[in-house]
Amino acid sequence: MALLAASLLPTLATADGPSFLRLFGARKVEADPEQAYELTEVEGPWMILAETFSGPEGKKQAHQLVIELRRDYNMPAYVYKENFDFTRPVGSFGPDRKQLRYANAARYEAYAVLVGEFDSVNHPELKSTLQTLKTIQPGVFQQVSPETEVGPMAAIRRIHQQLTQGEQRKTRGPMFNAFVTRNPMLPDNFTQAPEVDSFVRRLNENVEHSLLDCKGKYTVVVRTFEGLSTTMIGGKVEKDLKPSSERLDQSADLANQMVMALREKGVEAYEFHDRSKSIVTVGSFESLGRPVGNGFEYAPEIRRTIEQYASGERFERDTQGRMVRVANHIKKIPFDVEPHPIAVPKVTKRSLYSAATSLGR
Repeated sequence: MALLAASLLPTLATADGPSFLRLFGARKVEADPEQAYELTEVEGPWMILAETFSGPEGKKQAHQLVIELRRDYNMPAYVYKENFDFTRPVGSFGPDRKQLRYANAARYEAYAVLVGEFDSVNHPELKSTLQTLKTIQPGVFQQVSPETEVGPMAAIRRIHQQLTQGEQRKTRGPMFNAFVTRNPMLPDNFTQAPEVDSFVRRLNENVEHSLLDCKGKYTVVVRTFEGLSTTMIGGKVEKDLKPSSERLDQSADLANQMVMALREKGVEAYEFHDRSKSIVTVGSFESLGRPVGNGFEYAPEIRRTIEQYASGERFERDTQGRMVRVANHIKKIPFDVEPHPIAVPKVTKRSLYSAATSLGR
C-alpha cells in the first residue's frame, strides 16, 4: 500500500462498526520515548496519514513526531515502515517488448506516521483530529530539510514550504497534506466486526456458543444467513430493506444447527445474531496475517480455515450409492462461497476507538 496516495476521504464507504474492542476511555495516551510504537493490525482500520519521512534521519524523525503527538496532543500515533524500489523494470512496451524503467531510479526506506484508531470515516472525532493535524507545529519539523530527504517526499516538502509562506503560515502547518487512509497492515478486503449495542447483546445472551464469548481477536465467517427477503422487480432481484422477523428466526435456527453440528465434530464454531442477519464462524485466532509487498498474506491457520469451509463443489455418494455433485456443507446446509475473516466483536460501553475522543485536546 503506497504511502503517497491521493486523499480517500471524499469517496470512502462507511465501515460496519468497531472491529477491535479495547476500552480506552479518556485516558492519557502513553508517550514513552523508549517505545517504538510501530503500527500493527490491531490499530484502527481507518487512520490519518500525518507525515512521511525519508533519508538518513527519517526513522529518527518519524519516532520523534510520534512521541510529540502522543505527549503534547494526546494522539495515539504510530510508525509504519515501507520500502520503495524504483530500480526494477516496470514492464515492457511495444512490439519489441522494450523494458520500461523509472526515470529516476532509487531505492529507499520511508517512515510514515499514522494517527488515530477510527472504526469509520464518519467517526465524530476524525474530522476535528484531521484539522488539528493540519495546523499544529510540532518541533521535529524544525530539523527537517528537503535537502536531507530522498524520493517524492523531498519535492513535496519543497512545494509545501512555498505554500506556507507569509499569512498562510497561520492556518497551514507542516502536516497540512495529512489525509484519511486505511491501516496498511490490514488486507483490502478485511471485514469489520458486527457492532454490538444493548439490543444486539440481548439477542445473543442465551446463545450457548455465542461469538461474544470467543477469546480470540479474529475468527472466520463460514456462513451468513440474511434476514432480508428478496423480491423480483423488473427482472432483477432486489432486497427488502426491512428484515422479515420470520426470516430472522429461520436464520437464527439454521445458524444454531450449523454450530451444533460443527461442535459435534470437534470444531470451534460460534454463532452471532443482529438486526439483519445471523452468522456462523469457525476458529479463534490471535493474528490476522502480515503485509507482503503491496498485498496481504493471511496467517496460515486462517487461510486453511477459509479453504476448508468454502462451499466449492465436491462429489458424494447418495443413499442409492450414486456419486453426485454437492456443495461443501454440514447437515445439508452449504457454507459460504467465500468465507472471510472478521475481528471478533466484544461487549463494551464504548467503541474501541473512544480514545479518539481525546485527540487534539
